[in-house]
Amino acid sequence: MRVLSILLLSAQAAFAEAPLSAIEWLSESLSQPPNFVIVPPSRQNSVFGNNITSSSLDLVSRDAAGLLPPSVTGLPVRLWGEMQADQVILALQDHKTSGVPELRILFRNLLLAQADPPLGVDARISPLLTRIELLMEIGALDEAETLIELAGVTEPKIFAKWFDLAIMANRTRAVCAALAKLPELSDDITTRVVCLARGGDWNAAAITLSLSASIGDLEPLREELLIRFLDPELFNHDQETAIPTPLTPIDFALREALGLPRPSPLPLMYLGVDLKLNVPQRRRMEAAEQLVKTAAIPTSLLFAAYRGGRPASSGGIWERSNVVQQLDRALIENDDVALADAITQAYQEMANVGLLSALAAEYSDALAHYPKSQALNKVSAMVQTLLLLQGIPVSAWVETVEADTDKMEMARVLASRIPVLGLSPYDDPMLNAIFAAFSDQIPPLSEFSYNLELIDNGNIGAAILVSLGLLANGVDGASANIYEGLFLLRKAGQDDAARRVAIQLLLTEMP
Repeated sequence: MRVLSILLLSAQAAFAEAPLSAIEWLSESLSQPPNFVIVPPSRQNSVFGNNITSSSLDLVSRDAAGLLPPSVTGLPVRLWGEMQADQVILALQDHKTSGVPELRILFRNLLLAQADPPLGVDARISPLLTRIELLMEIGALDEAETLIELAGVTEPKIFAKWFDLAIMANRTRAVCAALAKLPELSDDITTRVVCLARGGDWNAAAITLSLSASIGDLEPLREELLIRFLDPELFNHDQETAIPTPLTPIDFALREALGLPRPSPLPLMYLGVDLKLNVPQRRRMEAAEQLVKTAAIPTSLLFAAYRGGRPASSGGIWERSNVVQQLDRALIENDDVALADAITQAYQEMANVGLLSALAAEYSDALAHYPKSQALNKVSAMVQTLLLLQGIPVSAWVETVEADTDKMEMARVLASRIPVLGLSPYDDPMLNAIFAAFSDQIPPLSEFSYNLELIDNGNIGAAILVSLGLLANGVDGASANIYEGLFLLRKAGQDDAARRVAIQLLLTEMP
């Protein structure tokens, strides 16, 4: 019997505990936990019903956890007003994604915000769990793990997510120690087998696996994967196994450890493993590009990947690596001719794959202060676009732009915070929609009044989610949705974000 041979295994070294590269401010969040403002756990819901609900104070405190304080997000502490927890969960899960970078950042900020929890939080209905799951879906694993550590692990559903994150990051010591101390946190056989094995008790892991398999507690694919994990020598090195559907974090991590093939394309949740420095540069760049687009990682990690080695080829992603390195050299050497060529190439390459805003984030400060010259006149419009995408309204580069387009003119008005008054002078539907939103003209549709009621009743989080949905639809061609979405976003206290969204809609092409 295959499993019996596992019982003869000697103890083997546990996998290394090297952490993934972490964002610095996440570490600071752990060393200096925020002070949460907790609303009393029993309140009357005056908007969505008249039921009085109560929650455990510990659960309420847990659901208040967040990485970003109101001073950073501009979101109120009472983000969800009088909404019930199940309504917040549905609203977050129904969110429509968009390629506009600022809209993705806004959604991530909602997931990471420190805020009073909604009504009706309990162990069964917890927006915290939904927030963690959604962060994992977009690939923001460091943030998801930090959110768990801030909230604390006191019940099985949160523990399961912590284990998923730990095994993907290849650092299971803490999570397995917690399970050993509180076995009631998980009755999952795979979790127990992995923790026993990584703790060095391979015999106990093998016995647990054998008993569970004998009574049918494991799916055949999972059983085979765990047997391989405990004793890879039982299988030929070229012997593959089917990729499970759906592919869970545990399946993925075990397959990675065994060198088994990946699915293609790889889901966003698993791309973070390719950001490590020991991963080939091409895979690192490909992963970073996808994760930047979802706002899961800062743009600096993408450009670090581009700079991570000499380009091995030309075209495609290697061309983007090449032009970034050329742009770096031209800035360091103050070579205006080379800089003009590098800006032109980098602008085109990044715009083609929807990463123009990332290019702006990386280089706008350097370009805003770079001395203009005759050689750089031909790229003035491109530089102006990059600066405006970062909200930099005034620059000497303006003087060398031969002629503004209407969209560039409107973007400059928004970045400069010049009042938008009167009627729109434009013919373009998108320009008209943006003009109307910033001239404070209330959308005429009668159903829009419900959205304004959300704000009046203090349900700011719900109003922002509605605005994100409207704007995502507007990107697909409905200019009326752009008007309503921007107007609602401004009324929800997110005027700066609304301006950035509008500028990105005006100056970038969504892939």
